[in-house]
Amino acid sequence: MPIFGHIASYRPGDLFENRLALSLVGMHRPRRAGVSGTQAEGADSIVLAGAYEDDEFAEEEIIYSGSGGRDLRTGRQVTNQEMTGRNLALRRSQETGRPVRVLHKVRYEGGEMFRYEGLFRVTKYYFAQGKAGFQVLKFHLVPFST
Repeated sequence: MPIFGHIASYRPGDLFENRLALSLVGMHRPRRAGVSGTQAEGADSIVLAGAYEDDEFAEEEIIYSGSGGRDLRTGRQVTNQEMTGRNLALRRSQETGRPVRVLHKVRYEGGEMFRYEGLFRVTKYYFAQGKAGFQVLKFHLVPFST
């Protein structure tokens, strides 16, 4: 069952060692996928891990590339994305206005960790040509305010 909002006492700025740690505490349940949630209820969390070249992160707005279309061996975008699967969960979040937890892979003390950035909401989405020349879904997220 997805939880929309903060988990336990975790707050923005908290750091997590790896994807397993995120999953175990319920911050982001999938251990590999970048989107947690369902088509019916929406996305409860996303991870920006540097896997998609079209992602953009700023404090006041995140442009999150949809999932799909990447070659699993090279990580490169090789086909157009489609409004299916986890992308439908993000679209549903835009429709419901529910908050999405955002986690971001960051450099920390010579290594990498996942930082909880806080709650965001999906304000819009559209298809656009990505850096590799294929159609990519772009989801815009802004900090969530009640």
